[in-house]
Amino acid sequence: MKGKRFLPALATLMALGTMTGFTSAAAAQRAPVRRTSAPITITFWNAYNATDNEEKTIVKDIIPAFEKSHPGIKVQNVTLPYSAMQQKLLTSAAGGVLPDVARLDIIWTPQLAKLGTLMAENSLPGFAALSKNVFPGPLSTNLYNGKYYGLPLDTNTKVLFTNTAVLAKHGIKQPPATMAQFIADIKKMTSGQGKTKAYGYMAGAGVDLWQLVPWISSFGGSVLSPDLKTANGYLNGPKTVRAITTLISLSKAGYITGLLPGANGDMTGFAQGQYAMIDEGPWDVPTMQQQYPKVHYKLSLFPAGLGGSREVVGGENIGVFNTDPAHEKAAWAFEQFMMSPYAQSMMEAAGQMSTLKNLPPSPVLKGLAYYNVFRMQLNTSVARPPIPNYTQVNTAIGNAVTLAAQGKETVKAALDQATQQVDALLASN
Repeated sequence: MKGKRFLPALATLMALGTMTGFTSAAAAQRAPVRRTSAPITITFWNAYNATDNEEKTIVKDIIPAFEKSHPGIKVQNVTLPYSAMQQKLLTSAAGGVLPDVARLDIIWTPQLAKLGTLMAENSLPGFAALSKNVFPGPLSTNLYNGKYYGLPLDTNTKVLFTNTAVLAKHGIKQPPATMAQFIADIKKMTSGQGKTKAYGYMAGAGVDLWQLVPWISSFGGSVLSPDLKTANGYLNGPKTVRAITTLISLSKAGYITGLLPGANGDMTGFAQGQYAMIDEGPWDVPTMQQQYPKVHYKLSLFPAGLGGSREVVGGENIGVFNTDPAHEKAAWAFEQFMMSPYAQSMMEAAGQMSTLKNLPPSPVLKGLAYYNVFRMQLNTSVARPPIPNYTQVNTAIGNAVTLAAQGKETVKAALDQATQQVDALLASN
């Protein structure tokens, strides 16, 4: 493995690798990388938002702090449009021109690992300690064929948003904690007809796995086997079939909206009481604060079924690319710095939720207490299958659920067909 050749050079990074006592940029300066004969420049590709504080924080705060503590390394920040970054990575891999380190959408990591462009990090000094500090769901998105090809850099998940005015209108005091109560409340809070129709729940992502995974997992089902080798017995297993059947039944009966294409709904509909509940991410809290400051709502864990309270993992990873020993060593040092409480706190303040299970208190995090419920949910959130052809698998499952929701197939028959398609795709991995 290519990474082994620079392990001795990484021994000096052990103090930095654990990061457990790192609380500020100044603290990082106590463990600098030794200066080489000439400074080395590494490229950091990312798709941080250039219109808010994300890119600004990276460029103005984090990179300067890293370079100050590592005087032999310079970081060239390369911000790319998200829509173009994946293709650029694939094109660059084919041409042999790669970044040294990059922030990657979680579904890109297995694709790039399969291509052989990412470095396996399991045996790097400091990796074991860092991996123990992060949430298991986000960490799992870096695993491919038994090896980790990165670390979770930032993360997100969803929780249940409940409009308290609608709750009160129907005599319900608290958001539902169990799946049985969730379904009962969905039905109870559905009312009206036509333009006055109000739904108990909005399935915001339709038939995408981003929407389906919380239901499937909370019912105790799963999309694939634990080793990601087959869908048979899992995607078409009884618990998954029951979860999808429940969703479709609620949709057909008019209790929920959003499952089929053409349905309308967003946080405006939630704020206006057009639907009582939706599961959404931390990005919608600032939206509600800014656009609907008078609307009261509660955040709670996704209702627990036989499989517990399960939601879906989102976010981005950070990984080192196979280039040459000097650049790989420097890129690993930067990756470790990006996983430090200092960098993680700064980026959470900029809008990127930290992957650290225990993020130390910091003045920059003032006013962000709402992240706590999302952090609680992350303890049990489930990643979408971290496989190279995830997009095709997601499409096959979505098409099957659509057919069942349209009444063109039974749920079991549709999922049986999708299972055959998914297993064929998995065989190509």
